[in-house]
Amino acid sequence: MKKLLFTLALALPTLYFAQDTQKDKKCDLPSNYQEPAPDKKIQSFLKKVDATIEDLRKHVAIDNDCEEKDVVFLRISEQKGNGIYELCANGKPMKYKRMGSVFMKNSENPFDVAK
Repeated sequence: MKKLLFTLALALPTLYFAQDTQKDKKCDLPSNYQEPAPDKKIQSFLKKVDATIEDLRKHVAIDNDCEEKDVVFLRISEQKGNGIYELCANGKPMKYKRMGSVFMKNSENPFDVAK
């Protein structure tokens, strides 16, 4: 009986943690998915320096060699000076950030000069 309980105590957590995670299916969007709406005041301010989400959409499409219609925003969190954008580009989840009027991947460090 002890062996059975010990085996179950080891097997159940292993099976639980071996399940698929939600990150793997982040870009499996339903056909009626609607992108989050950006703040109109912030977008009109950013239009002056070409840093709107439509400019980001063009930037991401060029980076990933896909069409602009293949870039879908999942989450938009922005202020006038910076922003974080989660999106799917051609079925691949990505994260971009904006510092001022410059867009870059979230993993990039703009101050890293040793490449």
